[in-house]
Amino acid sequence: MITVGGFNTAVDKTLDADELALGTVNRVSGVRAAPGGKGVHVALTIAALGEPVRLVGLIDPVHRAQFEDALGARGVEFHGVEGSGEIRTCLAIRDRVGARITEILEPGPVTDEETRSELARRFLALASESDLAILSGSTPPGFEAETYARLLAALNEGGVRCLVDTSGELLRRVLEARPLLIKPNRVEAEALTGARIEDLRSAVDTARTFSARGVGIMVVSLGAEGAVAAQAGRAFHASVTVADVSNPVGSGDCLLGGMAVALHRGEDLGAMLRLGVACGSANAAAGNRGWLQRADVERVLPRVTVTEMR
Repeated sequence: MITVGGFNTAVDKTLDADELALGTVNRVSGVRAAPGGKGVHVALTIAALGEPVRLVGLIDPVHRAQFEDALGARGVEFHGVEGSGEIRTCLAIRDRVGARITEILEPGPVTDEETRSELARRFLALASESDLAILSGSTPPGFEAETYARLLAALNEGGVRCLVDTSGELLRRVLEARPLLIKPNRVEAEALTGARIEDLRSAVDTARTFSARGVGIMVVSLGAEGAVAAQAGRAFHASVTVADVSNPVGSGDCLLGGMAVALHRGEDLGAMLRLGVACGSANAAAGNRGWLQRADVERVLPRVTVTEMR
């Protein structure tokens, strides 16, 4: 079993616009809405690959049935904790003319102490019974920057391996708790180091630096260039060519979900990165916005190239 803490759940809404123009009226078509948030995407990927998974996240009475039904149908066991307000809505506006995706992400409802405590308690209780735990995404307003670090410390004490994908101060505090794996993207990794990642070599050097500082596995996702990972002095790069990217939203989450499954199955670092990149690339090509299909992954996986970096 894998338990995912994706506390800041969302309703993901995708809008298609002929051309997005600021400061004027924009009409859209093809509106689609589904349960979302980074933790949702990670859990869906794990389930798509056939592994049992539970997700702990914020919910409200209006959306509870939608989340339980939609996620349950995909094999995700959803444990929703109700707060005092509605969960957030996150917009992805696809500009057909410019072939751009513009995301507008709400912060989420302000959480009170009771809600925050229950989310943490529920996650730790389920994670303590699991083979692997994941903390994914942002936290709703009201949580402290030390939240993930404290949860990680508790899991470490209980002998539960934990992967973390977050950003900003949450990520900085996590580093001090020695996570098994973190997965920043290029921009997030640059924010950690204060240095530009301009090419593959600098990405590998960044991954090696953090692995040497106590992060078990450091992964840096690089979008269309794939991803690099470092562990115990060894580093790998994985990539695959995708002819047409339909919608890349959620691809980093799918990458993490794939790596978590490979780790859960006892695969080595190269195989973990291969499956992760296959999942991320399959999501981007199909435009599933985090709702990955196993058949798409199986088509991409044989084409992923993995190279050990010296």
